[in-house]
Formats: sequence, structure tokens, C-alpha cells
Amino acid sequence: MVSAQQEALKALRAWFSAAKSRKALITKSEGQAGHRAGPTRAGNNDAKIGARLDYGEKFKKGNQDFLRLNFQINKGAERKTLKELANKNSHKVWATADVLLSDNKKTEDEIFDDIFDDLKTDLEKKIEEDAKKNP
Repeated sequence: MVSAQQEALKALRAWFSAAKSRKALITKSEGQAGHRAGPTRAGNNDAKIGARLDYGEKFKKGNQDFLRLNFQINKGAERKTLKELANKNSHKVWATADVLLSDNKKTEDEIFDDIFDDLKTDLEKKIEEDAKKNP
């Protein structure tokens, strides 16, 4: 069964996929921690999609620099389940993806796919952990 969070992640991916400039927001990883990568707050994006991707901290792993992206649920989500989750803790990070800042070996599309694959995997893991804690 697909959860509301997984549906929101799918919608978020579609929003970023809709324009090359949107993809660049996360694949170029130039955002500042605590700021929103997308979707824009314009129109009904927050309500329709129900989630957002925020820039996290930059960090080093070995000699490589990374930027963490955080998947979070919006309080203003239309979908009741998402709204309830956000009302419990709107700052909860449901999934993360770490983006290598100097990955010259991959195309923008490959980096984009890696980001959303990592988010999907991490989200599934956290949903499973939550289910075990709160049966």
C-alpha cells in the first residue's frame, strides 16, 4: 500500500521534473540550509503537493563535500493524512538525500534520479520504523 507521504514525494518529483530550472535547484545544490528548494509557495503548490524539499546542512564525508536535502510535510496540505502528520510535527524530516557537490561524472538527470531514489528508500525505511513504534 502506498502511503500519503509516498504519494507526496511522487508529486514533488513531478513538480521538479516539470522544468529544467527546477531540477537545477537540487542537482546544482547551491541552496542555503533551512531554505526551501521547492516547490515554490506560489499558487496552490503547498496544498496540492503536500510536501516540500528543504536544503539541509553542507558536510564533509571523507574528502568529499555534500549537501543534505530534507523531505518534509506541509501544514497546509489538502490531503487530510498529510495535514495531520504535519500538525503533529511540521519540522519532522521524513527522508533525506545527500548530494555530492562536485560530481562531474554524472549527468543532471542521473543526479536527479539518485536524489529521488535515495529519498524514496529513506522514506520507506522511516515509515516502517514509525509503524513498528506505533502499531
